[in-house]
Amino acid sequence: MATTSEPPAARAGADGVLEWTVWPARESRLLSAAVALAILALSALVVLSYQSVWYGVMLLVALLAATASHYLPTTYRLDDEGVALRTPITTVCRPWSAFAAYFSDTGGLFLSPGSRLTWLTQRRGLYLRCPDRLAEVTAHVRRFVEAGSERKH
Repeated sequence: MATTSEPPAARAGADGVLEWTVWPARESRLLSAAVALAILALSALVVLSYQSVWYGVMLLVALLAATASHYLPTTYRLDDEGVALRTPITTVCRPWSAFAAYFSDTGGLFLSPGSRLTWLTQRRGLYLRCPDRLAEVTAHVRRFVEAGSERKH
């Protein structure tokens, strides 16, 4: 097996494909364990309070769904066609034409369907977590999408 200077979870192919995997639960294991225990404790508390296992299961499922992006690994793939986000549960694919602008912060890049950040565009866009590869991902996205203008308060 050939060795590369890049970590195995992040590779940029010669064909213009950029792919990497982010798993926040692995990066902050103590916090992840604490939150998982809190979720279980809250679910048990609801079972005891309402004397119904059904309510506890509903809360457990709702809280696990709300925190799934933290506990499940996400693989990001950028190519000439568009963006793909893959988790063990779902896959989201969007063409570059679906995005009008991008906005960056220290943790990654937000691809927005609008040229300005609004409440609606923040719910319709995609956030690419790439704190270790921000410059490389930004350079790739810049080929297809323009930088957005910040929202004025």
